[in-house]
Amino acid sequence: MEVINSFFSNIKDKLTNPFFGTLILVLLIQHWEFVYAIFNFDSDCTLDEKLVFLQNYISENITFETLFRDCAYALGYMTLGYLIIVGTRSLVLAIEFRLMPFLTGKIVSKKVVEKSLYDEVVKEREDYFDQYEEQRKNVRSFSKTIDAQNEQIKEKDKDLVKQSQNLSSIIKEKDNVTSKLSSSEKEKENLTSELKSSKNALDNLTKQHKILGLKLKMFESLYFASENEVYYTSKEDFPPEIRNKVRELKRDGMWEQFISVGLFFKKGGSLGGEVLSEMIKRNLAFDRDKQEDWTPYGRIIWKYKNLFDDENEIS
Repeated sequence: MEVINSFFSNIKDKLTNPFFGTLILVLLIQHWEFVYAIFNFDSDCTLDEKLVFLQNYISENITFETLFRDCAYALGYMTLGYLIIVGTRSLVLAIEFRLMPFLTGKIVSKKVVEKSLYDEVVKEREDYFDQYEEQRKNVRSFSKTIDAQNEQIKEKDKDLVKQSQNLSSIIKEKDNVTSKLSSSEKEKENLTSELKSSKNALDNLTKQHKILGLKLKMFESLYFASENEVYYTSKEDFPPEIRNKVRELKRDGMWEQFISVGLFFKKGGSLGGEVLSEMIKRNLAFDRDKQEDWTPYGRIIWKYKNLFDDENEIS
């Protein structure tokens, strides 16, 4: 069954082939007698006669020359057929796409256009519509981007305002610090000037202290050196300032208090604060840094109290 189907399929392919189909048609026309003899079944013609006729026909009419000629005829007929097909198709297309639209446009309406032009316009419109939709999408996306950027700009503006406020505060603080620095520099200059003055005063005091130290040494040597004590045997041997201090003490009834202060400095014990204060007022004692002692006047009077103790004059 498959062999038969393959055979008929092969025949169908050959028949549908333009060249072979045309060649078969030419052979049937040129050698119709041969075909007729094959399919002739008349009773007056025997099989032997039919075979003899076919053999004679093949030997006389079917040669390489006739086959080549038949192939040439088939090729020519096929070419002519294709030319006819192309010509008729071209004529149909020309009438359909050129003449008919022209006549329709002239007769029916100028609004009627060719379908190809219509399709082209429709396609162009659809392309424009697609581009329009794409641009709308881009615009929406761009609008969202712009909105986001506007929000960012607003946030940046807020940050800028805050930074400006902070900058203003910093500038104010800087001005305050600059003002304080200027004041500090002025104070520094004043302090430097005062320090310089104090240094000069300290230098002067140091010089005076040295001078007073020398004088004190001379004073101590003068009144308290053992070799000089023999020269002080009477109250008249002392300067008037010393004698006046003694007279004031005795006149004011403070001589006994003076003696008690001297004993306090020498032996310790208890002493009324007002007594010591009175001696300090009279420049006979001092109290410095919780250290209490005689001044030079008080020390001289205490040293030679026995000489002044005989002084009974109050005037």
